[in-house]
Amino acid sequence: MILFYVQHLLGIGHLRRTLAIADACDQNGLEVCVISGGPAFDLGPFSHLPIHQLPPIQSADLRFSSLVDEHGQPVNVALESERADQLLRIFHRVSPRIVVTELFPFGRRRFRFEIEPLLNQAQKQGAKIICSVRDCVQHRSEEREAETLSFLQRYYDGVFVHGEKDFLPFDASFRRAIEVDDLSYTGFVDTAMATVPGGSSSNPEVLIAAGGGAAGEVLYEAVANARRLTRHHEVRWRMLVGVNPSESLMQALRATGGDGLVVEPNRNDYRGLMTTCRLSVSQAGYNSTVDILSSGAPAILVPFTGEGGETEQPVRASRLAESGRVSLINESDLGAQHLAETIDRLLDVGPPRFDPVCCDGATRSAEMLKNLIH
Repeated sequence: MILFYVQHLLGIGHLRRTLAIADACDQNGLEVCVISGGPAFDLGPFSHLPIHQLPPIQSADLRFSSLVDEHGQPVNVALESERADQLLRIFHRVSPRIVVTELFPFGRRRFRFEIEPLLNQAQKQGAKIICSVRDCVQHRSEEREAETLSFLQRYYDGVFVHGEKDFLPFDASFRRAIEVDDLSYTGFVDTAMATVPGGSSSNPEVLIAAGGGAAGEVLYEAVANARRLTRHHEVRWRMLVGVNPSESLMQALRATGGDGLVVEPNRNDYRGLMTTCRLSVSQAGYNSTVDILSSGAPAILVPFTGEGGETEQPVRASRLAESGRVSLINESDLGAQHLAETIDRLLDVGPPRFDPVCCDGATRSAEMLKNLIH
């Protein structure tokens, strides 16, 4: 049995990546159990997996300044205790041979109240402990990096970095990566179960998406205003605005963008849309990057920095731009006119599609976990 712990705070990228790895383990004949601590979402093709939902906690704002419960109230000691108790009860019930914590200890330090007891019990019972982390992390102080190393040395048997060293080495975001024992690159984890037909190559669209959280609304508004400024009125723009968008948000964006802008919730055929779109516009989250690489779609990236100076997406987007793979617009420069001009410039010349990249990190992660058991 492999126990996965994942906590998402804004979007659902962390959860989707964990579910994709758990699904690959399940297909490889391994028993899995996923514990999710963020808001519940429709899990779609991953709904067959055994998933335990803790009382949800999420970020109160884009600065990650505080945590709130599902009712928007500040997290209190009672909720922390309830979650920690549930987590340990699940651990003892399933008795895993491997415990995988997503991101921690490179992030989610605020959740030590439940993660440390889990790690202590796992270590006490002889379970292997693995950190599952995306290709880059938020830049931290030297003191925080030292604390992270201390956690790794005390508890962990390995770190799985879900990226490619040649593309973006982990030390580009975690400076002391060379000091991490048993750090392995798995390749990118593709969270799309399959490529579902979702568009027509005879009428390719500009496809806009910003994941499944609230952090993309600045991009949505800029796109809606940019639609009225484009010279290429013949090209339809399709905007996907999250998993559970409000009807009022969608109506407001439609009214701003006009007839040439389709606004709708996220779709399960998104990868199909990516494989036929004329141009993709998105933020530079992990899953958005994998969608671009796997589909070969030409793209504009607007990396999310939030209100607190997030560094993860700018690092990834800059690497893609340096390779000539995408066009880059900084969030601070995002405006309707600039966005419309950038889209028009790319539509004027094509733009060409790229050769898709195989992102089989979920399968490789499952094989690595299986080797730890046998």
